[in-house]
Amino acid sequence: MSSTTHTESAQKEIDYYKERLKKLTSSYMSLEYRNAALAKDVLEMSEGLKVISSLQYKKDSGLKLEELLDFLTENINVRLKMDVTLLLIPENEMNQSFKPKFIKAFNSYNKEAILKKSVSFNTDFVESKSYIISDDNENYKDFISKIRQVLEIDHFILSPIINTEEIIGYIFTGRRSQLLQTGTGLVSYHHNILEAISSVISALRSQIDRNKILEKKVAKRTAELRKEKEVSEKLLLNILPYETTLELKKNGFAKAKDYSVVTVLFTDFVNFTSFSEGLESQELVAEIDFYYSAFDNIISKYEIEKIKTIGDSYMCAAGLPVKNFTHAIDAINTALDIRDFVEKTKLERIKENKHYFDIRIGLNSGPVIAGIVGIKKFAYDIWGDTVNIASRMESSCEPGKINISKSTYDLVWKDFDCTHRGAINVKNKGVIDMYFVERLS
Repeated sequence: MSSTTHTESAQKEIDYYKERLKKLTSSYMSLEYRNAALAKDVLEMSEGLKVISSLQYKKDSGLKLEELLDFLTENINVRLKMDVTLLLIPENEMNQSFKPKFIKAFNSYNKEAILKKSVSFNTDFVESKSYIISDDNENYKDFISKIRQVLEIDHFILSPIINTEEIIGYIFTGRRSQLLQTGTGLVSYHHNILEAISSVISALRSQIDRNKILEKKVAKRTAELRKEKEVSEKLLLNILPYETTLELKKNGFAKAKDYSVVTVLFTDFVNFTSFSEGLESQELVAEIDFYYSAFDNIISKYEIEKIKTIGDSYMCAAGLPVKNFTHAIDAINTALDIRDFVEKTKLERIKENKHYFDIRIGLNSGPVIAGIVGIKKFAYDIWGDTVNIASRMESSCEPGKINISKSTYDLVWKDFDCTHRGAINVKNKGVIDMYFVERLS
């Protein structure tokens, strides 16, 4: 073989290996690029999973919804290296207009202006529950152009948040320059991440909705219990004095108390037994209720404590449970009002040719013991000789009159015109000085 031929053969072999080396180098570089892209994809997915994990953690930590959504947009923006992330929240139930909220963006992004804007969505698009990748979508070009104009970001992903088959908002995230890849690169990963995040938000919304329903039920039941409590307390206050009620609620019992001087008042209808025999039971009860309701209003006017009613006898006392120095005056003012009410009713019924009552009223002042006894159907009551004498004052009274003992007279003689009846014998009590109260002095 000539030297020329040998040289040409060697050169061909060198060229072959050069070409082979070039192809191998190209293949290697292509593999490196793919590995780098894959590593980047894995990193993006890792960061996305961190967003989902942190969102789940925050969801379970009891944050309020607005705090959670603000945390979410911040995490998406930072971890997925976005320039702008926000949520689009429907302005009304029609889901056609959405307001940007919870904006996280680069410093020069005009957040204040964007927050004042709204994006109008096509009903068909909302109902389709579709997502949009701005650089990889041929179906919504006009809509994409409108979003770019309103939200001032060219490259973005718009992903729906779906709860019970309804759109409750959209996650919007994007970049200023063309960093998003087309095809199946980062864009797909980004959307997958946002879709997973939307599922967490949806679960949170369902939990919040359930909590709201539960809160409404609890609030309703609390209101019912409060109303029941108010009714119970009102009924209790109709049975017991306020101070005794407080003591009973606090301690579970109420101690009996000694009062050095109070004024006890009794009323009784004249000839009630014979009168009641001619009435039906319902008519009789209505008649008693008419008079006793009026008496209740009168004693409330003078802050006198109703003790009890026994048939046609009405009993009350002044100067307890809160002690005062005007108990005798208050009690006699009450007696005068009761007498005048009964007399006025009598005159009206005489004109109408209807039945009527006359009344006797008796009062006595002195010491008593007051409290509640028993554990069933307990009632506030008073005991002592003062009570017995007050009852005797009533039974010793004349119809239409107010009869008081000397102990009461000694407390009120300056304030009322009284007529001395003299010393009158009282059953089991001997002789007692009595006075008729006529009027205020």
